[in-house]
Amino acid sequence: MPIAPWLALGLLVPIISGCASTFPEEALRSVNRAVSVVELRGDLKAYLGQRVILGGEILDTRPRVGETEIEVLARRLRGDDTPERSDQSEGRLLLKTALFLDPAVYAPGRRLTVIGMVTGEEERKIGELPYRYPVISAERIQLWPRDYAEPPAFYPGYPWGLYERLYPLPPWYYRPSGIRSVPPWGYWW
Repeated sequence: MPIAPWLALGLLVPIISGCASTFPEEALRSVNRAVSVVELRGDLKAYLGQRVILGGEILDTRPRVGETEIEVLARRLRGDDTPERSDQSEGRLLLKTALFLDPAVYAPGRRLTVIGMVTGEEERKIGELPYRYPVISAERIQLWPRDYAEPPAFYPGYPWGLYERLYPLPPWYYRPSGIRSVPPWGYWW
């Protein structure tokens, strides 16, 4: 049997699975993917009671008696339902859930995606300005891993990386992923 069809299949499977959602298919069946926060803020009454999937960056998490409320800065979702990392936002929304969600875990700056039902809107202030928040009753929440800054993978050293090539560094200098980290005393001994 020729190798080419197997090679094509081997290359195609990771590409297709890379765009798959992390939510189970039965949770996504009745979700209206076409709804964005911009549309909710424009005509919320048209979407009341609909199940939507939205995501973004957590601004604040407030546990209350019987529920937790999360304020989210909405971002567009990619094909795998992760929120984009960008400076563009569709607006803000409020998520409400009956579960207790710890503010230390659901901390500002973390990204999440939610499947939930549009239940209404609340007016609050952002600074001095009034703002209408669409309210989503959360059914499923996916909290994405923290974003962190990696140190540079290559330090040019002196001259132009020659020092690192001539004098290998100790094993603790390398992370398990193979990315270098900064030694405790910095780059200059």
